Amino acid sequence: MGLLVQHGQASAPEWAQGVVWYQIFPERFANGDTANDPTLQDIQGSWPHFYPQDWQIIPWTSDWYALQPWEARTGKDFYTLAGLRRYGGDLQGIIDRLDYLQALGVEALYLNPIFESPSLHKYDATMYHHVDNNFGPDPEGDRRIWAQEDPGNPATWQWTAADRLFLKLIQEVHRRGMKIIIDGVFNHVGNTFWAFRDVQKNQQQSRYADWFTIYRWDDPTTPENEFDYAGWYGVKELPEIRETAEGPVEGFREHVWAIVRRWMDPNEDGDPSDGIDGWRLDVAEKV
Repeated sequence: MGLLVQHGQASAPEWAQGVVWYQIFPERFANGDTANDPTLQDIQGSWPHFYPQDWQIIPWTSDWYALQPWEARTGKDFYTLAGLRRYGGDLQGIIDRLDYLQALGVEALYLNPIFESPSLHKYDATMYHHVDNNFGPDPEGDRRIWAQEDPGNPATWQWTAADRLFLKLIQEVHRRGMKIIIDGVFNHVGNTFWAFRDVQKNQQQSRYADWFTIYRWDDPTTPENEFDYAGWYGVKELPEIRETAEGPVEGFREHVWAIVRRWMDPNEDGDPSDGIDGWRLDVAEKV
């Protein structure tokens, strides 16, 4: 991916030059479907790594700095608790406001990460081939579909309810003559990412072991877990993808190409009009 930029082969498409952009952070934009709101189960694995049993969705329009009763009972400070907060923003909320955005003069949407992740920001992907289940209409149904797949084999991938609602969002955006791009976070993943979980479980025997920079493998003969790896800027919640002189390691690079094809040409007919219009690459200089 980095080679295109290095050799001057990449340039912004003509439609993107001079358009009025609107950036959307999906979890915090609009809650169009309260039935899909995150639960305590959905946030497991996210920072700050503690999960009060009386955790609840934060009401929209509530005072940002005022602690909710369940927050106050934790005894934690505001900035720690902010990482636990969820407001229930979703894709339906975006669809419901497309006419409003168009009336503002918006010509293109840029969505922060939408792929499955336990965090509020989604920069720590669990997988790239599915939209976060709490952004769609059937979180539990989506989980059942995940369980039927091999995430490392695109031939097994299906379309979840959240995926299909995202495709509807793309269609509705295009119907209004607007464009849409999404965040591609390919420098690092989350520590819940399917391939990283496989490495944690199978260590050197994992077929994805070379996707990551491993400093030390666990010694099964000791009670400690010696497993250590590179995280983006040392952040262990964000395992960094190993790179070679050609960019991200080959196996991961092939996986990303499958992801790009999935979202840019969903029906695989060679016509990309049913897919997203582009990507915003996170920490692009690292990819």
